[in-house]
Amino acid sequence: MAKKEDTYDLIQKHLYDDKHTALQHLSPQQYEIKQRLMLSINMILDNPLTQDKSIVDYLVNGCGGTCAKVSSSQAYRDLSAIKKIIGNIQLHSKNWYRYLIVEGAKEAFDIAKIEKDAKGMAAALDKIGKYTRADKEDDEFDFSELLPPVFEPSDDVTLLENMQPIDNLEDKRKEFRAIFKEKLNKTAVDVEYDESEPIG
Repeated sequence: MAKKEDTYDLIQKHLYDDKHTALQHLSPQQYEIKQRLMLSINMILDNPLTQDKSIVDYLVNGCGGTCAKVSSSQAYRDLSAIKKIIGNIQLHSKNWYRYLIVEGAKEAFDIAKIEKDAKGMAAALDKIGKYTRADKEDDEFDFSELLPPVFEPSDDVTLLENMQPIDNLEDKRKEFRAIFKEKLNKTAVDVEYDESEPIG
């Protein structure tokens, strides 16, 4: 059985699709999340110094009235996805420019080598070393930068995807208890044993 794709991963695949195309792959609820993410990402790209709390407040308040309001726990889940997407955008952009610089430095090295220009070769190698970080030790990951997820306790099942509240929940519980108790009574068997005989 194929593993169900994570909602945020699915949304990211169709993040830049128009509404008609997106709704062919996303449920209306997922499309609503997509709208929130797009609005928040645009806000961050316009002002990269936007604080996390401002983004959460923006989401909780319905993105300026454009979307439905969400709980703070949902806003933090959205924020986590937003950071992942923003990180991918920034990483891809930086990697592309790094690639162009390194490729240009390689060409400069080849030209300098043909011209027997030792200084030019050294400068090109220095540039390659700088942008590939070949001249530095690998950085150890700073685990102090990891932030624990923020969870807000709630008994609202609608916060979970595709979950709806059950009417008369306590009555349903009583019905299930009665059914299980009846089945248990039918299958239970009394066992007699002689206490004078050793067990095992």
